[in-house]
Amino acid sequence: MKEHATAARPTDNRSRLRVRRVCKWLTISVVLIVAAGALFQLSVTKWESYRYPPPGKLMDAGGLRLHINCTGAGSPAVIMDSGLGDTSVIWQLVQPEISKLSRVCSYDRAGLGWSDAPNEPRTSLNIANELDRLLTRAMVPGPYILVGSSFGGYNIRVFASRHRNQVVGIVFLDAAHPDQLNRPPFGINGQLKPEYQRMISNYYKLMIWTVPLGVPRILGWCRDDYTFPDQPAALAAAWARFVPEATALDCRLRSFRTQWAESREFASSGRIASTAGPFGDIPLVVLSHDPEMSGGNFFSPADAAMAERVWAELQEELRGLSSRSKRIVAKGSRHCVQCYRPELVVAAVQEIVNDVRGIRPFRAEAETEYK
Repeated sequence: MKEHATAARPTDNRSRLRVRRVCKWLTISVVLIVAAGALFQLSVTKWESYRYPPPGKLMDAGGLRLHINCTGAGSPAVIMDSGLGDTSVIWQLVQPEISKLSRVCSYDRAGLGWSDAPNEPRTSLNIANELDRLLTRAMVPGPYILVGSSFGGYNIRVFASRHRNQVVGIVFLDAAHPDQLNRPPFGINGQLKPEYQRMISNYYKLMIWTVPLGVPRILGWCRDDYTFPDQPAALAAAWARFVPEATALDCRLRSFRTQWAESREFASSGRIASTAGPFGDIPLVVLSHDPEMSGGNFFSPADAAMAERVWAELQEELRGLSSRSKRIVAKGSRHCVQCYRPELVVAAVQEIVNDVRGIRPFRAEAETEYK
């Protein structure tokens, strides 16, 4: 028995040695892959910083620099606030046209685009205050026409309530509604449904862990966020010029940290926005997505149809913020109305500009229009 045990030991030792070698080389391989991904992400991000310089100015807005890009001339000034996670690049299909009408400014909220990382929680109140300081430092005086897309609707609503005497018009682009988290399937008792909350949380955790390693960039996940299905061919061709820039600004750790921070404060921002308004007889346009183009949301098939019905109700309710308002359903448009139907955004702004300048009174409509 002793001789047999002794003879077996060299074989056991060789097996353990092979296992150790395999583990060693697997570990080295993983470390090299991670290091290569991190170096790739760092190098490309650095190159993109030179490739895509800010088109506007970086202005101090209370301990951080915010990027603002103003074009055109005249009054009132049109101020545009993007949806959650989007940068000022998202306005490139509308800003050149609006600049023919009046002065127009797009900007990047703290932590997004070319702006510095935030130093306060990402509530709509803090965002509205930062915008106020930015406009003051950038010497963009009122009166203002505010244009808010999605989450940006909360922000401009809060801004308007705090600067009512400076705001002469509002355009909501498929804007968030303060009560939506109390309406199934969007939410329950002021919070997202738990399964959707987990989905969003897991998504941002995944991105925050993998962005520094270059994984979303290599797999094209960031670019997918700026490719819009069923976009009209002419617009798709025009937008294609801006996709690399939008992707570059999005595919950064700071951007996803900020997006998650805005997402976590979405409920509190809604509560803040719920106390903002109504706004008397200010000209107000609600532009909503086409319910026939609702693909791509994260709702389950069972909830998707209900979500469209509830969203239509919420959009109708936004009209009640002014006695002079209208709602237009943008046919063929998904959530990013300025990406699918930019001409409707420009037309809405022009109506309000004409009203402010006394050229043509803003015409309110009692019935929802489909254009």
